[in-house]
Amino acid sequence: MKKEELARKLVDAALKAGADEAEVSLREDRELNVEVRMGELDVLKESGSRKLALRVYRNQSKAQVFSSDFSPDAMEALARDAVDLASVSQADEYHRLPEAELYAREIPELDVHDSSEALSAAKCIDMAKQAEEVALDSDARIENSQGSSGSRGESSVYRLTSNGFAAGFSSTIHSLYCIPVARDSAGDLVRGFWGRSSVYHEDLPDPEEVGKKAAEETLLLCDARKAPTGEVPVIFDARVSSAILHMLFRCISGASLWRKLSYLDGRLHTPVASELVHLVDDPHRLRGLGSRPFDDEGIASKPIRLIENGILKHFVMNVESSRRLGLPCTGHGGGESPSNLYLEAGDLSREDIIEDTKTGLLVTGLMGNTFHSTSGHWSQGVEGLWIEKGKIANPVKGATIAGNLDDLLQSIDAVGKDLDFSRGPVVSPSIRFPSMMVSGE
Repeated sequence: MKKEELARKLVDAALKAGADEAEVSLREDRELNVEVRMGELDVLKESGSRKLALRVYRNQSKAQVFSSDFSPDAMEALARDAVDLASVSQADEYHRLPEAELYAREIPELDVHDSSEALSAAKCIDMAKQAEEVALDSDARIENSQGSSGSRGESSVYRLTSNGFAAGFSSTIHSLYCIPVARDSAGDLVRGFWGRSSVYHEDLPDPEEVGKKAAEETLLLCDARKAPTGEVPVIFDARVSSAILHMLFRCISGASLWRKLSYLDGRLHTPVASELVHLVDDPHRLRGLGSRPFDDEGIASKPIRLIENGILKHFVMNVESSRRLGLPCTGHGGGESPSNLYLEAGDLSREDIIEDTKTGLLVTGLMGNTFHSTSGHWSQGVEGLWIEKGKIANPVKGATIAGNLDDLLQSIDAVGKDLDFSRGPVVSPSIRFPSMMVSGE
């Protein structure tokens, strides 16, 4: 049975069972993942799944059920179960399908599906082995590995509602990573990693590049020391600065606002960051790792400038948040997740920012985040590189940084130009906070 026919039959079954409205989402996934360690294949996993989700609305109550059984009897039972669940759920005036005019009517071509010959398991294994071999051969201090991995994934989504939306799209993602382990002069083991992801497997970096850069990242952290304690400039390297965007995005989520869980409540159209900060969410980026023609509710997606010159221009809204807060829906349905979220690049290289920092910390790794979205308080275990007189002095381990995200964002005084969309769907260039508390020795 075709997706369209299957989804229509399930919606009709839900309406027949007593639902006022219904929507169906069908998802198919195929995944290949390989991991090698010390030249030997450690993991080879190829899997596929097919599942559907049915959400029904009845008397302003809603319920959602899931199944991987697509037989006619199972679907009729699923529809009855969903309606029964909705009948005992709490009513809420905001629980209903989106208004039909919000749905995506034109599906843009975003080039997010690699239709060329699939990357084979043998090729994935070969690439992972090459990357690890290059890393192990690059320096005598690299004597072990936590593995090298290659993967490909393919997803297909189809959504249909009882009030007129029906569309789907497919996407692919490929990745290659390497995690070498070195022993430094003190005998301590140090782990680093490097890798990238892409929609098309032809856009992945060469395995030799992955292995070489993974080795370089690992060796940079050898012979680390404790950082001195005090308030100093802190630079977040582009490999970790996306963590800041994740925290910020959580605070501009509509669900956080109406639940009173965001320090940015009431801050729309006011400064929330430095004038250097321009935050964009672009679901229409060609070959973007987070690109989508519509959101999880079928709402038309569009690029949106969330913060411009430090001014908060938009909160992100799914349909329910939009109704509760009286603000426009932004095409962030379901869990109000980002698409391709990024901080626009600045004019400085990372090296320029380091050279302009007399004394400070360059953060390259994160551990143990504590963030309170209601107050903005943030503390974070970090590792990285200590800066003296504008140059890298030594690696740093076991440090903790702390501050208030609200104050820190507004203090940003440097934004790098090292924005790299192959790092993932949420990316940022290097940024500098001019003063942050660092606890080390």
